[in-house]
Amino acid sequence: MRKTTETLLRYLALLQLLPVYPKAISVAQLHDKLCAKDPDFDVSVRTLQRDLEKLSYTFPLSCDTEKRTNYWFWLDQSALLQIPTMGGDTALAFKLAAEHLREILPPATLRLLQPYLKHADEVLGKTKLGKWSKKTRIINRGPVLTAPKVAPEVQEVVYAALLEDKQIEVDYRSKNQSAPSRRVLSPLGLVMRGGIIYLIATAQGYRDPRHYTLHRMRDARLLDAPADFISGFDLARYIEEEQGFAYPVSDKTLKLRALFSADAALHLAESKLSDDQRITGKRDGRMLVEATVADTAELRWWLLGFGGQVEVLGPRGLREEFVGMVEEMMKIYKSGQKNLTARGKGVE
Repeated sequence: MRKTTETLLRYLALLQLLPVYPKAISVAQLHDKLCAKDPDFDVSVRTLQRDLEKLSYTFPLSCDTEKRTNYWFWLDQSALLQIPTMGGDTALAFKLAAEHLREILPPATLRLLQPYLKHADEVLGKTKLGKWSKKTRIINRGPVLTAPKVAPEVQEVVYAALLEDKQIEVDYRSKNQSAPSRRVLSPLGLVMRGGIIYLIATAQGYRDPRHYTLHRMRDARLLDAPADFISGFDLARYIEEEQGFAYPVSDKTLKLRALFSADAALHLAESKLSDDQRITGKRDGRMLVEATVADTAELRWWLLGFGGQVEVLGPRGLREEFVGMVEEMMKIYKSGQKNLTARGKGVE
């Protein structure tokens, strides 16, 4: 009985070690990996060869022979079996990961996941969890914008460089350029925001992290040179603490004071701007919101989104900025209204 159990465990270990075609592994390499995994699997190479031949009658396995060496592999990705059997919860996790992480998964990884995703669909079709993805959604604020297309060959190179810590050479056209320029970049991280994929990287000759959108890249080439890292760079800290994607105006903080309409201020009672946020009701029905916030362009965009439902009181410099914006908007709308009125004369 013990011998039978040991054989079954060795079979399972063998199946887990076999790569998917076009990758392959020799029986001698399998023997070394098995022994490293568990000394009890130390059987002869000839025994392992017989094991694989037996398993190939049940599982989609095959081998290529070069000279006198056999190289084994899983033959058909779509026929991969789950060991252990995939349950409903695991299948749902695969399904949701495919839906929400597809754009930031390395293409090679996504291809290898396809048989698991196919199997997950089959498992979910037999359970109540199969309806879960139809009953849940993640949405972004603002209008739904069509994401720009990224060249598949560019994505492949960028993701490979990020995985292997290598430099890339790419034709890149920034938004203020009419033609692309050739650049050598050292990838630091990848961010997806609003359907746009950004590569955080340093450019050759510079030490500061910069943002490069993948859809503006062409003719990307993976280089052998190792990426030129920024010492101590951490993507999470760069986004959360250094406000890398809020586009800092300065490295200072602001003591924001703003009057919001009661409706506009309602959500701030639950989703705070900062730990020291205070909200005070005023006689005119508006709410005074006070908070220490980062001095960023994103803060300005957010406040502008409230339109006439917010009045910035301070700091003084920020209020003057908004006064200037309002005056510019008034000029535009007044001028536009005159033109519309003039063109509309005599038209019913």
